[in-house]
Amino acid sequence: MDALPKYQELIEPMIRVLCNAGKPLTNSEIEAGIINKLEISNELATLIHSGKRTELQYRLAWARTKAKSSGFVSNPAREMWEVTTQGKSLFSA
Repeated sequence: MDALPKYQELIEPMIRVLCNAGKPLTNSEIEAGIINKLEISNELATLIHSGKRTELQYRLAWARTKAKSSGFVSNPAREMWEVTTQGKSLFSA
């Protein structure tokens, strides 16, 4: 599990995935984007945290929560996320 990025390390790539999409994404779409962007192996992506939830899903939930509280993302609907102007400004320089 140490090879899996910590939630803090998932915030920036998650915002980039949302920026590149240019539209709100679901939790599953963000997860797929992160797996692709960070080249996370299937073995790591499917490690179970508890119940049916994977460790990656758990860490991404924390990353979304922290990014939202920092004003980088918002969730216009349940399980839908979009990057805010503040989030976009992180990568425009």
